[in-house]
Amino acid sequence: MRVSFPMFVNKTKTMNKKMIFGGLFLAFFSPAIIAQELPAPSPAAEVEQRVGLTDIEIDYSRPGVKGREIFGGLEAYGEVWRTGANAATKIEFSTDAMLGGKEVKAGTYSIFTIPGEESWKFMLNSDENASEPSYKAENNVLELELTPNKIENRESLIFYFDNIKNESADLIFEWADVQLIIPINVKADEQAVENIKNKIAEIEGNFRAYNSAARYYLDTDKDLAQALAWSKKSVEIEARFWNVYTLSLIQNKLGNKKEAIAAAKRSLELAQKDNYAPYIKMNEENIANWSKKK
Repeated sequence: MRVSFPMFVNKTKTMNKKMIFGGLFLAFFSPAIIAQELPAPSPAAEVEQRVGLTDIEIDYSRPGVKGREIFGGLEAYGEVWRTGANAATKIEFSTDAMLGGKEVKAGTYSIFTIPGEESWKFMLNSDENASEPSYKAENNVLELELTPNKIENRESLIFYFDNIKNESADLIFEWADVQLIIPINVKADEQAVENIKNKIAEIEGNFRAYNSAARYYLDTDKDLAQALAWSKKSVEIEARFWNVYTLSLIQNKLGNKKEAIAAAKRSLELAQKDNYAPYIKMNEENIANWSKKK
């Protein structure tokens, strides 16, 4: 006798179809599949710059103009803006610095601006992850009034550094037809002098450290008596053509022509012994020039 179970078979087929569909749904819509890496409309960017002995880094996103009216349109005048897209725009200083003549302590801050037709406000906020909704003016550590410059269209928002010197640089923001310039000053000279003193105290007897210190003081017009003492100390420990050359330059700058020429001749002999052409040439030129002025 044959017994059939049609209802059971139908239900089993239905369940199998649901299981197959469910499996396909999970396969196509699981987090691993959904979280695909795709090109961002406003890609992330960063710029780093050393000014003197201060490292400055900016992390931001770069929206494009894309044919839109940006300031007075997409970014309303008089409204706080995070000065970028996506997450907060951040700036980090490795040491204290001056922006627009105002002091900023070492640390990480978010950048906010308030665009205006004639004047912009530039702010650094201690809440480095702040956005427009969470922005609080009482957390500002810096506020500057800036006059924007008109430029040709800058399609993608950008921060960059220019006019870089030993103790200063310009931080420049550009997007659409607007340019902002924020002057930055650092105390590289004070830091360098402190580093010199610390290094010499740390490695007493290191003739290279003494020479570096003497050359820095010579090149930056500091205490030449101290530079001379360090240079002589370097040469006393070990005479090389390059540290004897430094000694000759310091002596010449102090007006001690006889000593300077003698040191230059000694540096020349050492350079010839090492067959180092650049210092041979420099010493020969100095000896010739200084001999004329005796």
